[in-house]
Amino acid sequence: MLLANRLQLSGAQLSSFVLGIFLPSLTEEFGLTPLEAGLLQGVWWFTWALTLVPFAIVFSKFRPVNLVQLSLILLIPFIILQGMSQSFYVLIGMRFFTILFHSMGVPARPLLFRQWAAPKDYGVINAVGLSLHSILLGVAISTSALLIGMIGSWRMAFFLHAAVMLVHAGLWPIVTKSGFEGQGVREITKDLKGALPASALKDYPQGWVVAVVMFALASMYSAVVTFLPSLLLEARELSLSVGGILISLIYLGLIPGGVLGSFITRKIKDGRVLLSIPAALSTLIGLSISSLPGIFLLGILTFALGVVWIVTPAIELLPFEFPDIKAREVAVMTCLWQTFSGIGFASGPVIVGCVAQMTGSLQFGLVVMSCLTVVGVMAGLLYPRPRIHAKTGE
Repeated sequence: MLLANRLQLSGAQLSSFVLGIFLPSLTEEFGLTPLEAGLLQGVWWFTWALTLVPFAIVFSKFRPVNLVQLSLILLIPFIILQGMSQSFYVLIGMRFFTILFHSMGVPARPLLFRQWAAPKDYGVINAVGLSLHSILLGVAISTSALLIGMIGSWRMAFFLHAAVMLVHAGLWPIVTKSGFEGQGVREITKDLKGALPASALKDYPQGWVVAVVMFALASMYSAVVTFLPSLLLEARELSLSVGGILISLIYLGLIPGGVLGSFITRKIKDGRVLLSIPAALSTLIGLSISSLPGIFLLGILTFALGVVWIVTPAIELLPFEFPDIKAREVAVMTCLWQTFSGIGFASGPVIVGCVAQMTGSLQFGLVVMSCLTVVGVMAGLLYPRPRIHAKTGE
């Protein structure tokens, strides 16, 4: 069930992660400027960033299975409307509503872990989920490039995406049927009651450190995913399919990384290592990609950018380990770092787009973005050492 939920979240986010493949076609059809291209990606993640923590505070009191179902039902029409958009303004509006309703279901995930899994299994479930996420996005990005090339239309990809999410919405009640019958799941009614959990934002300052690191990782990642295909087309006159293959290598790098993430969760107990080293590697890889080396080396670098994210299963579990933290507070803390991830995912393309529009160089935009991510390295070194372990009692 938790893996099905992971695939739902990954599937909903396809509208963001495949945008880089669509950009050349969208630019040709709508006459997009680099800034407008960045805003198409940015609106997704800025909306995510603005809504996640408030949604976690408000919607975490509802049963998570029902919240996920409602989120899926509401977002599907707006995926379809993205594919029907006839202007930049309509497209950006439909993207706003897609992520708005997707964000409603995100706070349910920590509660689903609490209800459906034992704490000792959280790391394995997260790691396997990351691998599934990587496989899905790797296949989707590479096939999207081929699909657009074969049929000459980016719109069909959105319609297929909506169909996949409709399947998810139909299967969710079946997958969670045992939960409604009370078989093998934990009753969490008491966890959903009580005072609002917003005080966690003040009580656990280490959560803000994690959030800044996630901002740095996400901004570099999103900048590369969004603009590398366009940069290769512009600077090297390489086909869109080549860009699609290179971007898909990022997700292929995450497939073994997901399995390794479980090992890292068990073995690495120093939070500063978990946070600062991946941030430093992300910065170095971003600068290397910005220099546009040969295709073979670019493939290695994009694959390595995916491998950097092998720590995310361990990072996602950090809020569960804060002392005396409650289930709804975990949801708020998880959404805090996801909020900063969203700000990063949004800021990366917007910063690159702004610099490119001012200087006329996408390549220089990526260099500037890479340098800014050093903030993640500095934040990671501020995390308390050793990692704090809560008594789960589960």
